[in-house]
Amino acid sequence: MKRRARQSGFTLLEVLLAVALGAMVVISMTSFLFSMAELWGVGSNERLFEKHARGVSRFIESSFQKASQRYDASADANESLFWFNWEGDETTRESFLSFELKESPGALIWPEHPLPHVVCSLEFDEDEGLFLLWRSRLEEAFDEDPPRRTLISPFVKEIEYHYINYEEENPEWEVETSPLQEADDSYLMPERIVLKFRFKGEEIARQLILPKVLEGTPIL
Repeated sequence: MKRRARQSGFTLLEVLLAVALGAMVVISMTSFLFSMAELWGVGSNERLFEKHARGVSRFIESSFQKASQRYDASADANESLFWFNWEGDETTRESFLSFELKESPGALIWPEHPLPHVVCSLEFDEDEGLFLLWRSRLEEAFDEDPPRRTLISPFVKEIEYHYINYEEENPEWEVETSPLQEADDSYLMPERIVLKFRFKGEEIARQLILPKVLEGTPIL
């Protein structure tokens, strides 16, 4: 006697149940993927902001350390950082915290080939951020044309100048938002500056100690 193979199929209820279970699995996997993406992405802007502030501060601090004595004969022999007035600049009365590098840093883009003895100045603009003014002393138009202007960071919103007089009996730090001036209107060199970066309500303060050349016999 031949056995007849029983053919069976899914009922409508079973199909609906399978579709519902599949939809639940898809929703669960989608929620997991979105949660993982959110977990890995949270704080990415903040981390990039912190990395930017650290990189800019290291670039400026490294430039301070590499600064050489001024190339012009009128400069103080112990002067590596100085206040400089760009003759070709529109703001001829303003002096900028400056330094001179024997070789051009890689961050500067020259119209032709890089030149040595590059005078660099920090220019702070409350609306646009921190700029680097620069030109080589070997350029013919050094004393005539305005300096080149390179944006270092649009997130620098404030600069503090920290002074201290060690000759006082109990010296204390004096914090200024503008550099102090002598009676002849020349600027005093601070012991350190603080760059304040701001981005979406977050603030990062980076302290930069200015190098000082001490006079006298070195201690061995």
